[in-house]
Amino acid sequence: MNSAIFENIVTFLKVVEVGGFLAAARELGIAQSTVSRRVSELERRLGTKLIERTTRRLLLTEAGKQYSEAVRLPLQSLIEAEDSIASDNVGMQGNLRVSIPSGFGRNEVLPSLAKFADQYPMVRLDIDLSDRYVDLLTDECDLAVRSSEPVTSGLEVRPLKRQVELHICATPDFLSENPIHSPQDLVDTKCLVLNTYAPRTLWPVQFEGATHRLTIRPYMLLSSIEAVYDMTLTGRGVALLPGFLVKEDLRSGRLKLASPQIQLASIRHFVVWPTHKSTLRRVQTLREHLEAGLV
Repeated sequence: MNSAIFENIVTFLKVVEVGGFLAAARELGIAQSTVSRRVSELERRLGTKLIERTTRRLLLTEAGKQYSEAVRLPLQSLIEAEDSIASDNVGMQGNLRVSIPSGFGRNEVLPSLAKFADQYPMVRLDIDLSDRYVDLLTDECDLAVRSSEPVTSGLEVRPLKRQVELHICATPDFLSENPIHSPQDLVDTKCLVLNTYAPRTLWPVQFEGATHRLTIRPYMLLSSIEAVYDMTLTGRGVALLPGFLVKEDLRSGRLKLASPQIQLASIRHFVVWPTHKSTLRRVQTLREHLEAGLV
């Protein structure tokens, strides 16, 4: 494959990724006319139209969809293979896409990522800070931090040493009207639940020396842990919240533990990355950086 064909394919995939010719030109640092020319050359070589150009939006043709799906992963693998055998300086540059849960990310991980960015200025971090599920095998993400250990094949996993305390809590007013004396009371009360790809409706609690795995019926599902926290502060219900969010509220009395007799184990987070990215030096280095920093 000559360099012109390679450039045309890369440009086409960038247009698909960012959704437009102008945005692709900005990302690639070239003129919009160059982007248009490269895509046109690719279409001529393939003998079919890949993109329907309209004044309002960009639409992939059926051929365009098939072609982008067929070439994206092989091209990505080629680039990553070159990265893996490049010199140290080359290996530590380029994009690094990271997915982190919002609350843990903001409070625990971002300071470590800031140090990484200072240490490796040629690596551009692209951070998805949210509680949505990211499929590392299909979503073009390089590395993720997860609050549960994945069992999917094709992924590598390392536990982080730092653990997060969990508390079941609510406002004093809510608890005075809805007292919690036993695990069954939690099942029967209004519970605010984080709605991730698998809603956290199974709460493992310790009560009177025994472990109870409570199946919670959510009163309200929310898409971020911050939203769960905010609704808890308004007195809407009981929630399972991390210590870094509620420590000051428990100290000040804005929130109370649902029941001092009901305890929760701390949770451990994990660094996860696709097996086929294991040889990328920037992925290896960030993983080691997080393992060393989050102790």
